[in-house]
Amino acid sequence: MTRILVTGATGNVGAHVVRELRAHGADVRAFSRAVGDFDDPASLRRAFDGVDRVYLCAADGPAKVRHETAVIDAAAEHGVDRIVKLSAQHADRASDVPAYGWHGEIEAHLHRSGVPAVVLRPAFFMTNLLMVTASGTLPSPTAGRRVAMIDIRDVAAVAAVTLLEDGHTGRTYDLTGPAAITFAEAADALSVRFLDLTEEQARPRFENAGLPDWLAAQLAGVFALIRAGGFERVTDHVRTITGRPARDINDFAASLAPAN
Repeated sequence: MTRILVTGATGNVGAHVVRELRAHGADVRAFSRAVGDFDDPASLRRAFDGVDRVYLCAADGPAKVRHETAVIDAAAEHGVDRIVKLSAQHADRASDVPAYGWHGEIEAHLHRSGVPAVVLRPAFFMTNLLMVTASGTLPSPTAGRRVAMIDIRDVAAVAAVTLLEDGHTGRTYDLTGPAAITFAEAADALSVRFLDLTEEQARPRFENAGLPDWLAAQLAGVFALIRAGGFERVTDHVRTITGRPARDINDFAASLAPAN
């Protein structure tokens, strides 16, 4: 049986990837900070023992490139036959948006490694909305532009299929939800109040939120791309790969309701 190593196994997407793979009866090895260390070569060697395929995702932050390239190098050393890399739309080594620059560097390293790979580039995650809705409002400097935001469960479902099934190697998939929506529409679905901010009004919120510098820059860069229409395009890859349509914002909101 094919053995799959899931890095970032306790992360937002990774935890769902593990569930999807196990639901398919796959042999899964979960790698997380609790049981492994990206900076420890011996830890990586142990993790790769008997592994055939890898889901690649390390936590965002300045160490991301170092951690993910270490996994790629270990995969190449151990003759792994496929890596599925969780990247992001707008990944580009030249990007001044931190995470997009990191993803671009990692994608380039993955290509140079020669390991057969699939790259998943999801759009804005619906779960990101929850970072700013705790006060009952959704404050956003989006200039009314639409975003084809995606449920992370759909990203995980695509990752599982591309890890288990053949025919995807060498492909890069931009993943989106079923429609591009405004943040006002998202606020309605989540039953919170939308607060339309200008870029100038939003800037001090990022700068004074106590965030790491890279994360404040990331948020500012993402919203700048949204205002430029950079997340409006809708794709159908979730349906064509998994066989079912992507979840919409109402499906996502329903999943947040407490169980009765």
